[in-house]
Amino acid sequence: MKRLKGIIYDCIRWLATIGARKTLPGNKLLIIRVDEIGDYILWHKFLKEIATSERFKDHEIHFCGNQSWRSLFNEFDTKWVSRVFWLDKTRFKKEIGYRYTFLKQICKQEYDVVINPTFSRDKRYDDSIVKAAKAADNYGMVANQESVQPYEKGYDKDLYNHLFDHAERPIFEFFRNRMFTEFVTGKKSVIADTKIDTTLLTELPVELPEKYFVVFPGSRSNKRIWPTENFVLAGHYLFDTHGWTAVVCGTASDAAYIDAFCEQYKQPCINLMSKTSLTDMLAVFAKATCLLSVDTGSVHLAAAVGCPVFGIFNGSQYKRFAPYPQQVAAEFYAIYPDPVEEELKNDALVKQKYEFVIDAPYAGVRAEKVILALSKRYPSER
Repeated sequence: MKRLKGIIYDCIRWLATIGARKTLPGNKLLIIRVDEIGDYILWHKFLKEIATSERFKDHEIHFCGNQSWRSLFNEFDTKWVSRVFWLDKTRFKKEIGYRYTFLKQICKQEYDVVINPTFSRDKRYDDSIVKAAKAADNYGMVANQESVQPYEKGYDKDLYNHLFDHAERPIFEFFRNRMFTEFVTGKKSVIADTKIDTTLLTELPVELPEKYFVVFPGSRSNKRIWPTENFVLAGHYLFDTHGWTAVVCGTASDAAYIDAFCEQYKQPCINLMSKTSLTDMLAVFAKATCLLSVDTGSVHLAAAVGCPVFGIFNGSQYKRFAPYPQQVAAEFYAIYPDPVEEELKNDALVKQKYEFVIDAPYAGVRAEKVILALSKRYPSER
């Protein structure tokens, strides 16, 4: 079935790009970044360096992004580009008409350069847009092959004529992005971390207490859920020892987990589900004492504004997205199940097993282990 869908997607792209295009004056560059919030946070500061580089100073710069983080882009990065195409990935996957129209408008732009800074490229999304652009020069990375189906091997042959490769594994994604930027611009990057200037943030969307911690109990993936009772135990520790109020955040899709936490938590609690935009979330994180969260985009948002992160991880893609190196975020505490933590001490095993997504349950992280990490950072004041 997946193979059949791939053939249909290829046919739609072919139909969207047939026929002669009008030649437009000037040079045009398209930058494509359509992956998730965390990926964007670990990359977006490099957009300025690409857009203002000597190599592309004469180009009109367009951007194609994932509409799920549109508000963040509009707040921090829109000034570097002259036009943006926002992709609804769900519709792009499911609606033939939407897919055709989107690829058609990309094709009509007459780009001469396309840059795709994504390591985990996807034939169905970013690579299909690169193909539709039909540019003479395409910049990309030698892709992560983990999620590529056997029958898709080699689909991107000759698609990119400027390929960046960094064979060392594992490597933190921010550093990979920096090296790719240097490859594209031909100049050393000056970006040192993901920090966002908190003076640019709006005021808190609601009135919150002076001392609060944020709980983010939901995830788009059911495999990344940490038991509600564990969040409750960790939250009770922070209230009992410090008197901090729990602020629960997430979207409507997290309702089951948020409702369960609010029902079981016996101390003061503020529910901000669906009441904050992504930029609001940054403001909430910036003034919080810490974040308790599973492995979601929230940990990257919080780290970007200096909020201490206590994240629940299972070892998947170790050192690519977590833990953060000290020089990028000084207070990022990645907590793993005991057996996984033991195996992570073995560098050979990390490269063999933990470079990839694994199925170790997040519930394997004991609540007591998270509380111990919290107590070391925030000793009892009572």
